[in-house]
Amino acid sequence: MEQPTHTEAHERVIIVADQLFAERGYQAVTLRDIAQHLGIRHTSLYYHFPRGKEELFVEVTKRRMQSYRAGLEQAIQQAGSDWMAQLRAAAFWLLEQPTMHLGRMLQSDMHVISDEASEQLRRIVFTSLLQPLEGIFRVALATNADPTKRQRGATIAGMFLSLIEGIENLPPSYVAGSKQELVDTVLDILINGIRN
Repeated sequence: MEQPTHTEAHERVIIVADQLFAERGYQAVTLRDIAQHLGIRHTSLYYHFPRGKEELFVEVTKRRMQSYRAGLEQAIQQAGSDWMAQLRAAAFWLLEQPTMHLGRMLQSDMHVISDEASEQLRRIVFTSLLQPLEGIFRVALATNADPTKRQRGATIAGMFLSLIEGIENLPPSYVAGSKQELVDTVLDILINGIRN
């Protein structure tokens, strides 16, 4: 069956599905939930996404990640050539975005979709979020004498992303000052270590 063109109705489906998946996660959202929010029958969703909920989830996540990549790369570029300024700009940009719930997606949602879709989403997340951050850490680690550390840019990028998402998920009562001040503290510890 040929994929229908991207009409206004198709875009509405994506917008509503994106909101629901972001709020609840893949497992907790049904096609009936999406259809109910749209005021249509759930079988109508198969016109737009013939393979069902998984196809819709992949499309929604792909679009969100493409948007994140564009915004993240722009924030990094506008920060100039200093890697510390780039890292700070990336952290602040990420903090301003709606919570991704990336941990939930990687730990829960990926386990209930097909291996093919899961691998596709892992690649999308890597190229959209980890690759731009890895580039910053690659520059930061370039002069490190330890070759093992120089090869860990992607791992450190993932840890950094988790830290920023963790800050976003903190209740306000846990944050002394603003979340931006907390980002600065985390970056200081990451860059200079706890003892310095």
